[in-house]
Amino acid sequence: MEFIIYLIIGLIIGFLFGKFWIESQLKLKYQKQLRQIENQWNEEKLKYAQTQSDLNTEKQLNKLVNDQLKDTFETLATKVSRSNNQTFIELAKETMNGLIVKAEEDYSRRSESINDMVKPLKESLEKHEKLVVDFQKGNNEAIRSLKNYLEELGKSQKSLEKETGALVTALKSPKVRGRWGEIGLKRIVEFSGMSHYCDFDEQVSTNTEEGQMRPDMIVNLPGNRRIIVDSKVPLNAYLNALESENDLDKKQLLKDHAKAVATHMKSLSAKAYWSQFDDSIDFVVLYIEVESAFSAALGENHHLIIEGLKNRIVYATPTTLISLLQTVAFSWKQQKAGKNAHKIIQSSRDLQERIASFNESLNKIGQNLNVLVKTYNQSIGSWEGRVLPGVKKMEELGVKAEKKKLKELTQIDRNIRELKQS
Repeated sequence: MEFIIYLIIGLIIGFLFGKFWIESQLKLKYQKQLRQIENQWNEEKLKYAQTQSDLNTEKQLNKLVNDQLKDTFETLATKVSRSNNQTFIELAKETMNGLIVKAEEDYSRRSESINDMVKPLKESLEKHEKLVVDFQKGNNEAIRSLKNYLEELGKSQKSLEKETGALVTALKSPKVRGRWGEIGLKRIVEFSGMSHYCDFDEQVSTNTEEGQMRPDMIVNLPGNRRIIVDSKVPLNAYLNALESENDLDKKQLLKDHAKAVATHMKSLSAKAYWSQFDDSIDFVVLYIEVESAFSAALGENHHLIIEGLKNRIVYATPTTLISLLQTVAFSWKQQKAGKNAHKIIQSSRDLQERIASFNESLNKIGQNLNVLVKTYNQSIGSWEGRVLPGVKKMEELGVKAEKKKLKELTQIDRNIRELKQS
């Protein structure tokens, strides 16, 4: 049983540390993926810009060729007008047309080559652009949802601040805080199905040289073992930190809170409850009703859990205490099932004894029936050999019964079936 409890405590500690590590790893992973997408997008934009620049250069080159052809044509036209030579004009036209066709073919070939180069890049850019647009769309929707959530949260926060202020003021009273912790403990016990196995402070106490010692709750384990639970953790510094609006003051109050928790832990360890109650487990559970209060103390003192274990103190919040109590409840169910199994075995043995007695009686009845049948058959033999002949002689002499006649008797040849012994 102690091993199971220590195992649960180890799992709880591992869960707390594992949770922080996994969250940080997931955050780094998503940031890395986003940077990779941004880098790919920037690279594709640079490639696309370079291709557009090359295409503009080709267009400028083609424009320059056309301008040169135009100048050549104008020069030839001037010469033709001067010489008035029709043959030269036709030759110039043919030459110019050949140059134009060649330039157009070269431009078409270059355009197709550029298009072949640009098409995959364009498709890739469109694909990445779609991914970015989808990402931005999803991000915008998430931002809108978050904005709406924050607005609702802000409204709830204002209402919660009023209620929290009233609760904080009430919890500063030791009497109110003690009653609140007791109610929380009882609810957890009821939820865990351990109401019949937990004793609260008004029921159990012990007297020592330092005075009367009264734990807040004792959890009874199978095998007459016990777990002591204390819930008197001071929360004044933590409650003051919640009310403080100054960051420096809040930081100092949280440090004071962690120090107060550690001091109470050592004070509780000094009481040595495990030596005051017979068959107690050799550690005490220090219950903290407010989950965030324990997280705040742990944030200021990362060694709080280890220091507690060294002093035989195990910290528990509502979540971990429920796990602990449900494990104990399962142990009680197992013990109850074991007792029921023992009762079933004993009842089976009693039934077996009764069946054996019935078997013995039934066997005696069978034996008596066999003796009775044998005696009956022997009596019939005597009847037929000794009595019946005399009756017949009397009938022959004229002496007969007036009302009743003799019935024929037959022997029984059926044997009684013996019981088989398993």
